[in-house]
Amino acid sequence: MQARWATGAGMGEDDDVRRTIHASADETFTLLTDLRGHHRWIPLTTTDAPPPPARPGDALIALTAGVFPDRMRVEEIRRPSDDGGAPGVLVVRKLGPVLLGPVEITVEPLGPDACTVDWREDVWLRGPLPRRLTRILLAAPLELMTALALRRVERHLAERAH
Repeated sequence: MQARWATGAGMGEDDDVRRTIHASADETFTLLTDLRGHHRWIPLTTTDAPPPPARPGDALIALTAGVFPDRMRVEEIRRPSDDGGAPGVLVVRKLGPVLLGPVEITVEPLGPDACTVDWREDVWLRGPLPRRLTRILLAAPLELMTALALRRVERHLAERAH
């Protein structure tokens, strides 16, 4: 299982990490959309969020290293279809106070026991610097964070299967 970075990653465009996970799309989507469980995947982070399932309008505050608040709101959520036809989609908007922009996680079924997760961030820093510049500054840390998160999700699902 390999993480694949999209062509635009690191260039200040949408930062995209993709990973094939050997678990059902439904199970993977349920885990990724548990807002209260966000801290399990993101290092040094605690979360304050409503209980699952996530709904449009739900608010999440992630606090990193005890000092860096990241306020987010669920804008869209669609579960993957049971027949494997349509992917699951979660769109969350970062609202500040430091990070702004949309995050989209798509879970594409590949059969009953596998899926592809595509985690895309189009995030910039609030403030006087141009968005394009701050996107470039954030590209590498966001790619590392999302790749680590997906590795942790995959490991968790593999351990649950055994």
